[in-house]
Amino acid sequence: MKNIPASYTILACLLALSAWSCKRTTADTYQLSVEETLETLRKGDCKVSPEEGRQLLEKRGEGTVFIDLRSESEYVLGKLEGAINIPTPYILDKENLKLFSNESTTFILYGKDEAQANGPWMLLRQLGYRNVKLLEGGYAWQMDTRPYLAPEKAAYDYAALMAAATKEDKEAEEATRPTAPAAPVAAKPAPKQITPQKKEAPKAAPQEEEGC
Repeated sequence: MKNIPASYTILACLLALSAWSCKRTTADTYQLSVEETLETLRKGDCKVSPEEGRQLLEKRGEGTVFIDLRSESEYVLGKLEGAINIPTPYILDKENLKLFSNESTTFILYGKDEAQANGPWMLLRQLGYRNVKLLEGGYAWQMDTRPYLAPEKAAYDYAALMAAATKEDKEAEEATRPTAPAAPVAAKPAPKQITPQKKEAPKAAPQEEEGC
């Protein structure tokens, strides 16, 4: 499964939002969620390699049409033979959507590089057009004779490894951390004993002397 750079996803979302707000059409219901569309992109079966692209160009008119998403000025200066120019801002025009509705034809989108075609492809795919594909590398690599090297998948998920290592370090630290001694319980003072005071005996009244 191929990884998709975060910049691709951000670019795709921005293009989709801008195009959607400017060119609202009758096909205004998404048939795929963003997650489902990205999953299709990860599988890679929606992509056409530069080598496959050259082979398809040699078999022109056999159910495949290349769509050049660059500006008209770039298209005039150089294009793939037989490609139709539909600049990205016009991708949702009614006549263009009608073109993509021809399910007997496979439309291969390309820009000056692969990232330029990612957003339009995602938007059309979400709207339910299953016959659109991406040209890997874009126009630049298609015209280059060197072999195209697809982006490599990372050998390790470094984020997951770092999270696991951090968790292990934390658990080891907690295991070796000394336990603070419990605070001594203060003894309750003994109740104060009250010694009863002895009452003094009443003094006897002096006796009067008897007279003669």
